[in-house]
Amino acid sequence: MKTWVAKVKKAMDEKGINQKKLSELSGITEPSVSRYLKGERTPRIDIITNFARVLNLDINDLLDANSIHSAYDDISLVIARRGNELTEEETNLIISMLKSRKE
Repeated sequence: MKTWVAKVKKAMDEKGINQKKLSELSGITEPSVSRYLKGERTPRIDIITNFARVLNLDINDLLDANSIHSAYDDISLVIARRGNELTEEETNLIISMLKSRKE
């Protein structure tokens, strides 16, 4: 099981949140949540960010070194799709991730 999935599932158990509730709180369809948590689909970084926000987890704790490499494509895609819609928190998260990767 992927590291981020295990951490999300553990946080869900600790908070008493099932997949349906995670779906409602994150705005991601329940079938998609199920596929992500089963490892059938790889989520974009914004999906993992939504899970982290809902579960009050640090996004950096969910991502391992391998996922960070692929996250740059996801970040580019998110910015291209909805750059003008990003909240200040999302913008700061992206900047933080980019800065930490350089160091």
